[in-house]
Amino acid sequence: MLTIALQTLRTRFTLFIGTFVALSLGVALIAGTGQVLDATRKQDGPAAAGRYDAADAVVRAPQSYSVTFGSGDGAYEETRTGTRTHRLDDVGEVAGKVAAVEGVARVVVDRSVPAQLLDGADATAVTTARAWPAAALAPYLLSDGREPAAAGEVVLAPAPGAEAGARVGDRLALLTAQGREEVRVVGIATRTGPAEPEGAATAFLTEDALAGLNPAPAEADAVAVFAEPGAAATVADAVRAALPDSPLAVHTGTGKESGTAGANRAAALDEVATLLAIMALIGCFVSVFVVSGTFAFSIAQRRRELALLRTVGATPTQVTRMVTAEAAALGAAASAVGCVIGVQGSDGITAMLQHYGMAPADMEVPVSVPVLVISFVIGLAVALAGVFAASRRAARVRPAETLRESDTDTKVMTRGRWITGGLFLALAVLLLVQLPRAGDDGAVVISLVLTEILVIAMVAFAPLLVPPLVRVAAWPVAALTRFTGTLAADSARAAVRRTASCAAPILVTVAVAGSLVSMSDATSASAVNDERTHLRAGAVVESGTRIGVPEEGVRELGGLPGVRRASPVEVTSGFLVGFNALIPSEVGAVDPARLADSFELKAADGALAGLRGDTVAVSRTLSAQAGWKTGDEVSLRLSDTTALKLKVVAVLDASAGLPGALLPRDTLLDADPGLATGRVYLALDEGADAAQVAGGADAVAREYGAAAFDRESWLERSAADSEREGRILVLVLLGMALLYTGIAIANTLVMAAEQRASGVLLLRRLGATGGQVLRSVLWETLTVVVVGGILGIAAAGVTVLGMSRALDGAGGASFPVPWADMGGVLGGCLLIAMIASLIPTVLQLRSTRTPRPKAVTPPPGAGLPTAGGTG
Repeated sequence: MLTIALQTLRTRFTLFIGTFVALSLGVALIAGTGQVLDATRKQDGPAAAGRYDAADAVVRAPQSYSVTFGSGDGAYEETRTGTRTHRLDDVGEVAGKVAAVEGVARVVVDRSVPAQLLDGADATAVTTARAWPAAALAPYLLSDGREPAAAGEVVLAPAPGAEAGARVGDRLALLTAQGREEVRVVGIATRTGPAEPEGAATAFLTEDALAGLNPAPAEADAVAVFAEPGAAATVADAVRAALPDSPLAVHTGTGKESGTAGANRAAALDEVATLLAIMALIGCFVSVFVVSGTFAFSIAQRRRELALLRTVGATPTQVTRMVTAEAAALGAAASAVGCVIGVQGSDGITAMLQHYGMAPADMEVPVSVPVLVISFVIGLAVALAGVFAASRRAARVRPAETLRESDTDTKVMTRGRWITGGLFLALAVLLLVQLPRAGDDGAVVISLVLTEILVIAMVAFAPLLVPPLVRVAAWPVAALTRFTGTLAADSARAAVRRTASCAAPILVTVAVAGSLVSMSDATSASAVNDERTHLRAGAVVESGTRIGVPEEGVRELGGLPGVRRASPVEVTSGFLVGFNALIPSEVGAVDPARLADSFELKAADGALAGLRGDTVAVSRTLSAQAGWKTGDEVSLRLSDTTALKLKVVAVLDASAGLPGALLPRDTLLDADPGLATGRVYLALDEGADAAQVAGGADAVAREYGAAAFDRESWLERSAADSEREGRILVLVLLGMALLYTGIAIANTLVMAAEQRASGVLLLRRLGATGGQVLRSVLWETLTVVVVGGILGIAAAGVTVLGMSRALDGAGGASFPVPWADMGGVLGGCLLIAMIASLIPTVLQLRSTRTPRPKAVTPPPGAGLPTAGGTG
């Protein structure tokens, strides 16, 4: 039977093209996603130039921490490296001890202050301000002008690969968290040797000028050590010996850098990995679903051929072996081709992620042999699994079916379909019951799985669902046409397996796209509605720079006519130490008294008024994730690894656009003195014109690189930003899968057109015109798309309704119906289906065209036949 199987594949390859295409593209989708996912674990990045290349050793505070969860044999540890530099305290004392060490020639205290250079109201470069002596650490050397000698003078060092953006003698505004001051460029410096790949532009000031801008002058990023000639190899050990009881560490080589660049890269790659894992899950489900359905359809098309084998003496076991051998051979070839395509496709996935800023610009995706092997095995397994049930049906084909001419399907609802459909329907009901208890994040994950389970259940019950849906979908066409609509409806209803197979990829496309788009829209709309409901401020000022709005800017905004109070909110990031994991979250610094004028926040437990001292208020979502309750003594780690011990005083019913964890402003600024004010909420006097106040606030805000919006403009902007981010996320998650399902729709319908060829020939013999045949095929295709769309919308609708119950219980949610998006998806499915159905039909009509008899010209002189002649 293996020989017959190989001969069948060789001589009738056109019969298997659809399955081959579906399987190879499915494997390509899995391999491409898997390659990029695997690459996220290997992107440590090459050892690059650093800030302290010229120094022999660097003394710095610890830049990472570990937290232990559990106890006994079940204990495990989670380690994190800060994404911002953790500064060392009492730097003067530390520098003095280090300078006294034998072999140390010079010590440079490296302090940095976030800054922005402005040319009028326009930003010229994102910068870090440092003292000029720190220029020797890289080193930077003057290429033009001189070093700064007095306050108000600056040497500008452009970012790697960038132009300076200013010339010696230019006057600019230097914006820091301490305020705005005019400075004059007195020099341009360039780095010698290799440049930091992601370094920022630097503004070098005098030491006294930098000290005046530093909110914590006793702290520093590091203490850099220059050794005397011949002492470079031993100076690090000598410095360590001088700091025996200090938590500070002495580093040399690549360890001189803080590791924040690597930690930021790792955090970005973690997000990419999570995104790719969901993308791979969707892609794997779609490809397995489509491939198994295509295999089953191809076997159904060959029933008469298999019956002929049974007629000539083939046993059921031999037929099963033959079909399985065909699938194995086809699966191996298609999987190999899919792996090759996947290697090329991984570059496209990476480019898409980089285009939307979701992956590092220098991310590389090397060929991963283990991923390709796994993808190949998955493809082969899918081929064999997809043909398993079909091979059993093939073995049961009776020899008498060689006489079968009709496409009418009988006994399509098999025992296997009943078992599969019942099992997955029960599982769907179970997940629906569990959804309200899953919380926000859990509800999203369960909803994605629920959609896939419902799709499988609907396909299993297709023989029961398709006939009544065909009647509904075809009724308008049958009523509006004379013959072709009725003929199309009868054809779709009679060939249930063909209709179900053609509708399946449309069903999965609409269901997965509908659920993801609906959930994305719901998340965006809920966040905006949450903010709209609780925001009382008449205007909002948002900084466009990383240094935020300085305190003097907040005072100016608060003194504007019509402004009752200005509420600044500083935002950073960190990790909540939960009961079993570190929970990432934004952390905000607020003044509860001021905040009450700009927000109407209700506490589900506790009171926001108690937010003072070492306390924290968290959203209900974070409370559930971390296991924090009112009255608990908890730990929080800021992004620079600073540890805070806090008491939970309130669990908030809604976040209202604020960070999920709120600390008193004094507490967070003490722990992180350089924290920037990202937003200022302006509570207005009664009767004040919001648009007029916003205009005045915008004039002030632009002096600090910020912008102001009235309440309605701010909410519209938030909604647009949220919707755009959601659309990008859905596009990334669904892009490859939708491309694949589009090809699968065309592939399946082309296979169906081959099965329909005999019907086209019969219609032509009965006198149907080419136009009538085309219209009949068009109406049948439209019916199939409508049936698949109805089933897909039903699956997505059940998922969204279940999720709405879950999120309603967690604080309210809004679920707008994405009519335009779903219309676009269905329209795309219809366009692909029409092209894939009509082109083969046109070719079939040409091959079945009845030739017209040629006119016979009588020879010259021939007369017309007489009545009694033979003619």
